[in-house]
Amino acid sequence: MITTDKNIPSVKKTIKTKFRIGVLTPITKDGGADVLCTAMKAMCSLGFQVSVLAEGDESAQNLCFDCAEKFPRVFSMLESLPDNKVKIVSKSDVVVFVTRPEKEELDFVIQSGAVPVLPEGCGLSNFDAQSEMGSAFTFEAGNLWSLVAALIRASENRRFSWDWKTIQQNLADFKKNK
Repeated sequence: MITTDKNIPSVKKTIKTKFRIGVLTPITKDGGADVLCTAMKAMCSLGFQVSVLAEGDESAQNLCFDCAEKFPRVFSMLESLPDNKVKIVSKSDVVVFVTRPEKEELDFVIQSGAVPVLPEGCGLSNFDAQSEMGSAFTFEAGNLWSLVAALIRASENRRFSWDWKTIQQNLADFKKNK
């Protein structure tokens, strides 16, 4: 079968779309700053866009400034204001929580259509594309490589519109049944 030019733009669009990661929670030592900042560097190295609220302790802010300097095209920090929270979530494919999120914040992310990436045991199940079950991407709390693996799984599933629509529907169903 010969492919026509009609199919080419959608392929190009998929390739050009960068995976977008948002972080809303303060980045502090108690809140897993070391794991999160190292994961952010890895994600930026892979070309993923990472946006964070500029909120956290001094060492975490220095790590964020370092990311902004090394990865100016894909890393951004926004002042910690309500409007910027909305901006980050609305432009993110996923929102990362390194610790258990507050119920209101998780509800906001779910209502906005972003998919949570959060520690196991936070009330959402890990997405499995084969069974089409799960409503988030989960990782072992405090484990850098588990977080990186969850983000890569999320980015891979984002490439397939069916999987992504399925996880968003699972999230909507989860919210409805709460």
